[in-house]
Amino acid sequence: MKKLIITAAALLCLTACGDTSKVDDLISKEEKAAAPQTESTAASTTSPANAEPTLDEAAKLMEGGEYDIDLTVLDSTLCYAQVFDMVNYPENYTGKSVRMRGNMAYFSDEKTGGEYFAVIIPDAAGCCAQGIEFKLAGDYKYPDDYPELGTVITVTGSFDSYEELGNKYIELVDAKMTVG
Repeated sequence: MKKLIITAAALLCLTACGDTSKVDDLISKEEKAAAPQTESTAASTTSPANAEPTLDEAAKLMEGGEYDIDLTVLDSTLCYAQVFDMVNYPENYTGKSVRMRGNMAYFSDEKTGGEYFAVIIPDAAGCCAQGIEFKLAGDYKYPDDYPELGTVITVTGSFDSYEELGNKYIELVDAKMTVG
């Protein structure tokens, strides 16, 4: 019982937005300790086909592909970390081709008169989300040419940033969008 209370307290302390690796490690350790290991489950949990990629493996998955950064090949933790880095250090990504999958979002700003579209990617813990704005190549009108809000979409485009009303924003320009 004491172990359960300590684990619960640790999880509560560590579930704020940001680095979730400590929470992930605690959950993983608890799941392994709670699950009885048989030969078949031991083989399936250690199988490379079932393992999430490490950071080095994820970098190799993105190398030599059609895109400079393909967020669709990363697990939720690595994807969230990559998007966080892109948001905070946009100068490192300008001009790179990016592919990402997430939920469709839309915002209309009365101050600027602008319409803003984004792909929203939740973090592994489900408490926070990061998003990247996109501008489709071509002439599209909202809502006629866009899926419903919250629909899972895949967007590809060229990474860029811009300044508006004294704030810096990131976006994918000349983007293409598919549902799913």
